[in-house]
Amino acid sequence: MARAAPLASRTVPAGQGLLIVNADDLGLDRPTTDAIIEVFRAGRITSATAMMHMPDTQRAAESARAAGLPTGLHLNLTEPFEDRAAPAAVRERQARAARIYSTSRAARWIYDPRLRTLVDDCIRDQLERYREVFGGDPTHVDGHHHLHTAPNVVLSPSLASVRKLRLSFTFTPDEKSAANRAYRAALNALIRRRFRTTDRFTDIQRVHPALGGSGLGRVEEAVARPVEIMTHPGWEEERRVLLADEWERATQRPRLGSYADLA
Repeated sequence: MARAAPLASRTVPAGQGLLIVNADDLGLDRPTTDAIIEVFRAGRITSATAMMHMPDTQRAAESARAAGLPTGLHLNLTEPFEDRAAPAAVRERQARAARIYSTSRAARWIYDPRLRTLVDDCIRDQLERYREVFGGDPTHVDGHHHLHTAPNVVLSPSLASVRKLRLSFTFTPDEKSAANRAYRAALNALIRRRFRTTDRFTDIQRVHPALGGSGLGRVEEAVARPVEIMTHPGWEEERRVLLADEWERATQRPRLGSYADLA
């Protein structure tokens, strides 16, 4: 992977290959931010998504801009904001959403019209904060604990200004049941109707053998189609494999980039 310099933007039309290696949780805390910046400067990730109203949000934005790191919004509907300087109404809305999504599995998988206004307001709050601290729009949106795939999020009017959204996981037959894969296929079809996204989405733990994954050969899918691989450099075991030579070799062939490079 190239290597220590920020990647030049190159729009990739549909049907062409692209590998996005995204780091979640930028801004969660200082160690997480520093780990993400470290692996980006080493050329081992290509993108990150940032959390708003967390202890290191402001510094993370400054660090990402200085490093040239492409960033999206890591939408948080599960953990209460830790920035006490956030407006009281913003913190109250997000805490209500966190209580719902932390206790109700149904809310994660079924559209609930009663949540429409709350979820829409929470998304708008976090997009506004992102634009305030980063000085522009996010490259894309994904979700802490994968809440970006909740139907109330996918259908939110507040996401109308965001053209790109992460998929739900695209599992292989040996990873999940046919029913699970059928549901996710339907959800991903909905996402694709509303947003530009990748053809495949997985995470490094399902790919890298050192983390229990099925094999680094899966990275080769990105030679022919856009693929996102999620990482968490703030987790020591993932940071270690990202910085190892084996990961660099595995990512040599695909074209590298961020969601900004999707047409």
